Amino acid sequence: MRPTTSGAAFAAASAAMVQGVDGASTVHVLLADCLGLLGANAAGVVVRVDRGLELLAATSHKATELELYQVQVHDGPCVETIETGATVAAAGVTDLTERWPDFGRSMAAAGLQTVLASPMRWHDRVFGGLNLFWRDTRTPTQDEVDLAQAFADIAMVALVQAPVVDDPEVVSQRLRSALHGRVVIERAKGVLAQTDDLGMDEAFARLVQVSDETGRPLSLVAQEILDDVVTRRH
Repeated sequence: MRPTTSGAAFAAASAAMVQGVDGASTVHVLLADCLGLLGANAAGVVVRVDRGLELLAATSHKATELELYQVQVHDGPCVETIETGATVAAAGVTDLTERWPDFGRSMAAAGLQTVLASPMRWHDRVFGGLNLFWRDTRTPTQDEVDLAQAFADIAMVALVQAPVVDDPEVVSQRLRSALHGRVVIERAKGVLAQTDDLGMDEAFARLVQVSDETGRPLSLVAQEILDDVVTRRH
């Protein structure tokens, strides 16, 4: 069962870090919990690695497409929150398209009307951004803004997993490692989608469910699915 309070979500993330669960798995689960607790319809995390931006996690195919589009055109709320280090929010087609013409139109075409982006900081640097999307036009409350930022903060800690680290290159190395974990999870989603006739969002939900039920990290569950495919082929 997914946590029903932010405290439970953060406690689960802390336990995962203490147990040595990899950052990619922890961030994926945190993102799913953030989505549920804030009532958003999609969410994603983009990180800065080697002066470029990379998609680390997304809760749906729609979120994946929007985040990758931001990375491609280098414009949008997540890019802005990484560049400025400030929380970014916009609602309604007019607001979206005035701030980010191309991305705003793409977001509206995807049926999403509101976005909230929170910076992911480590010490005085911003290494990523957490995006939340809603279908309806709304103004996030201050409590929602604060909660989203708290999720962004703990996600960054999960990726670094060492309070003493103060070297940007070490942080970047850990982000690159987490990106590898994302690749494993995405491949496993594709395998599940094909073998079990599921949509990609359903496949991700299945991975999270198995991870919850077995108490194993998401990336480990994903790797086991990929290993099973290789075994069956041979």
